[in-house]
Amino acid sequence: MKLQDNLFTIVSQHQEEESFVFQVRLHPEWPIYRAHFPGHPITPGVCIVQMVQELLQVRLHRELSLCQAKNIKYLSIVSPEEIAELTITFSKIEEQPDDSLKVQAQVTNGDLLCTKLSVTFK
Repeated sequence: MKLQDNLFTIVSQHQEEESFVFQVRLHPEWPIYRAHFPGHPITPGVCIVQMVQELLQVRLHRELSLCQAKNIKYLSIVSPEEIAELTITFSKIEEQPDDSLKVQAQVTNGDLLCTKLSVTFK
């Protein structure tokens, strides 16, 4: 299932010196929040990874699938009741000889670091 325009909407995107940055808005009314968890909604970790994948697809204009999750650290809970917008920063997008992409990204809300990822897509 595609999460863009369901779980989140892209507010903006821009290039910074060595990175690419997306600003996204979460949709707290999305059905997954009623199940995860009732009365205390939390964005599932798998949805955060999928969001990163979909944003990278937008950036690169190609379909990707996750083939390796070297390191994913969930450092703060992302509750749509408390956090309306997230910043996803791609600090490294490195093409590999096998056409895969090694990616480092982080998900933040202001100064709050929510998630750090080192993953590979193909």
